[in-house]
Amino acid sequence: MAALTPVAARITGLREARGLSRTRLSQLSGVPLRTLEEWEAGRRVPRDVYQIHAVAAALGLSIEEYLGLSEDK
Repeated sequence: MAALTPVAARITGLREARGLSRTRLSQLSGVPLRTLEEWEAGRRVPRDVYQIHAVAAALGLSIEEYLGLSEDK
């Protein structure tokens, strides 16, 4: 298994730190489960600002916090 990319590791870590499954995060954010799986596997990188915002909001973070541009809550 390949090592996670920094983006994939961050997304996975934020989700797991909040005790959420990928399925639950998908439900809360409206981002398709398959998309979240591909982000976490490092096969795709989040690019859609609306999806980034939706996932950040579902995790209780600002976009800046989600992207690692400021301190996490």
